[in-house]
Amino acid sequence: MAKKKQPSFAEARERLEQILAEVESDEGDVDQLADRVKEASELIRLCRDRLSAARSQVEKVVADLEAVERSVAEDEDEQEEDDGEDAEPEAEGTSAGNLPF
Repeated sequence: MAKKKQPSFAEARERLEQILAEVESDEGDVDQLADRVKEASELIRLCRDRLSAARSQVEKVVADLEAVERSVAEDEDEQEEDDGEDAEPEAEGTSAGNLPF
């Protein structure tokens, strides 16, 4: 037996809205109420699982970006330290715009 394809998040949300409208209307079939509530429960679970998975993916991407930013900042700090060590010390009383003669 083929497994029923799960709806997308948007489809599940749309179906939940339809079920809610049916339940809220006086025209809804009371005999089908339990089936609608069960279907809604399954759709809510599906939506929560999808939201949780999306949240985890976003948190992972953000953590990866933060790690890259830290790495770049550390590289820049090391480069600045290396540049400072290679520079010759200035003669006392001199500066870039003030020549000693």
